Amino acid sequence: MIELSSLPLPLKMRQNKRVKALGPFLFLIPAWLVCMTAAVALAQADEQRPSVNLIVARMTAVLQQSRNGQRAFTVRRDYQLFDKKWESKAQVVARISFTPPDQLRYEVEKSRGGIGEKILRDMLDREMEALHEVSRRELSTRNYDFELAGEETVDGRRCHVLALYPKREERDLIRGRALVDAETYRLLRLEGTPVKSPSWWIRDLQITMRFADVDGTWMRTLMQAVANVRFKGRYVVESRNLESRSESAAASAGTREF
Repeated sequence: MIELSSLPLPLKMRQNKRVKALGPFLFLIPAWLVCMTAAVALAQADEQRPSVNLIVARMTAVLQQSRNGQRAFTVRRDYQLFDKKWESKAQVVARISFTPPDQLRYEVEKSRGGIGEKILRDMLDREMEALHEVSRRELSTRNYDFELAGEETVDGRRCHVLALYPKREERDLIRGRALVDAETYRLLRLEGTPVKSPSWWIRDLQITMRFADVDGTWMRTLMQAVANVRFKGRYVVESRNLESRSESAAASAGTREF
């Protein structure tokens, strides 16, 4: 008696049986290919992404170049103090003039707000003094340790995110992040918490600064500081450039408004 299992299968059935046997592997192969492709893509991305040391070196070089090429300019800046309801409690509008290399002066155009006004004026005075202490507060390896913390987009520009670790306990140094343009290596945004609180009255101070090109000069265009004031609650200090004029723009009567 001939067993049916011993009979040769037709060619078509043999092929189907082979396909059926390979079935599980047909599903495994594409998954393996995807994993391999992803690994290669990640490796290429790592090769193309500059190291943190290179990013910091290029950023500091651009900052130094900007300082060396600074021109005289005048900026009209609005400082305001807001309470937790976003009601303006004080305001100072000042016209600030800079003459290279380190001459900075200001004239208050209008102000209001009692003790809040005094806080804003003190802040303005501190900004004038800070110009002579640039080396102790600038983003450099002298003041910070840096770590590459990924990428983000700011105003449509791809940016490297640098984590900032201050090397000293000083109020002008910030523990936070610097967002650096991935193409120009210019600083676009700085955010974080001062290592040392400027006052016993202030807690949980968070600072955000934005920078942009204004008539050929790279400068801060917006600063916002949010803090909890003891026994008073949440307050916000904001400074915003209203208009600016550089030396070259003044020659052609050009004014930049924000």
